[in-house]
Amino acid sequence: MTESSSSNNMLMLLLVNGFSPTELSASLDKLKAQTKNLGTHNEREQYWEAYLSVQKEITKYSSIDVDDGKLFGLVKYYCASAEGDNPKNGTTEYEAFTKRQRALVNTPRVFMGRHIKLLVDEDENVASGKEFFMPWFGAEAESAYLDITQGEPAISLDLDRGLFVSTRIKRKHCANLPSNLKSIDSLKDYITTQLKPDEPLQSLAWEGHAPPTVTTYNVILTGVWPTTITHHLTDDLAAHTNTTSMHELYDLFEKRRNTHYIQEAETLIAKMLVEIHKNNNDTSSSVHTGNMKDLACAKRNALLKKVYIDASKTKFIEHAKAEGGFELIVVHSRPGEEAGTFEKYGGIVFETFYKLDLSIYS
Repeated sequence: MTESSSSNNMLMLLLVNGFSPTELSASLDKLKAQTKNLGTHNEREQYWEAYLSVQKEITKYSSIDVDDGKLFGLVKYYCASAEGDNPKNGTTEYEAFTKRQRALVNTPRVFMGRHIKLLVDEDENVASGKEFFMPWFGAEAESAYLDITQGEPAISLDLDRGLFVSTRIKRKHCANLPSNLKSIDSLKDYITTQLKPDEPLQSLAWEGHAPPTVTTYNVILTGVWPTTITHHLTDDLAAHTNTTSMHELYDLFEKRRNTHYIQEAETLIAKMLVEIHKNNNDTSSSVHTGNMKDLACAKRNALLKKVYIDASKTKFIEHAKAEGGFELIVVHSRPGEEAGTFEKYGGIVFETFYKLDLSIYS
C-alpha cells in the first residue's frame, strides 16, 4: 500500500482499457461538464481538481513504445482526508495491468457497470474497438477498487441463466445448469460433487489464478426455483433470493459471510474458556478477547496469528492492512437483541501463535 493511499481518501477511480492520455483527457472534460451542479461548492471543487490532476499526471505513464501510448490500468486519485483541506493537495497514482489482468478486463461481459467508450467525434458516442474506461467517484471509488483487486466471489445458480461466479463488479458465466435439479437431494449432490475449482468454477482473481471453492456461505440460488428445493434449504448449503441483481446478490453473500465469521470468532471464544477452565483460571491462553490494549501489545510483539475485529475499530484495521503479518478478518457486529457472545466480548477476538499471558509483554 502506498503512502498516499494509507493517508488519504480515494476520490476517483478509473479503469482505463486502451485510451491514450489525449483521449482520456477529452473524455474527462465531458465528465467534468456533467458535474457542474454536483453537491456543494467544495465537493465540485474537489472533483474538478481531480479531473485536472489526472489529466496533467497521466501523460507520464504513457510511452509510445508500449501499446502505441495507450493506457491499460487503474488510475486512482486521492484527496487529503481532513475536512477543509486544500483540494489541490490531492495525488494521482497509476497501476498498469499485468497480462493476466488485461485479459480479464477484455473478457466480454466480465466487468459490469458504466462503460464509457472511445469517442470518434464530438457529437456521437461511437465505440471504436474494445476501448473503454469505467469511472467511480466518492465512497464508491474505494469500494470499487477493493472489489476489483480483492473481492471474494460468490457462487450463484440460476435455473434460467446458469452458473456464475461474481463480485459486485465482476461476473463470469461458468456453465449451464443440469436439467435434473428438481429436489433438494439433487441440488446438494450437484453443489458438493460437481462444483470444483476450474471445473467449472472459474477465477475472477486480480492477482494470480484463484478459482473459488464451495463454502458454507458462498452459494446462492437466484431467480425462480421449485419449492421442493427452496423450502428445504439449509444455511450451510445455500441461500435463495428472487433477485438477479449483482449488488443485492452480493449483499446477501456478505451477510452470510459475516455470520460465518462471527461463528468462527465465537468458536475461538469457547476454546479460550475451555483453556482457562482446564488451567484452573490461569490467564495463559492462545485466544484473547475484548481488549484493544492487549491486541496492540500482541501486534507490537509479532505474536498475532489471526484477528476477528469489529468494523468500528477503523484505526487498528487501517494500520493492520498497511502492515500485514497476520490474518485480519473484519466483522460487522449484530445490533441490539441480535448481539451474542462476539459482541459481549467487545467485538475483538484474536489468536496468538502459542499460549501466553499477555500481561508479561506490557
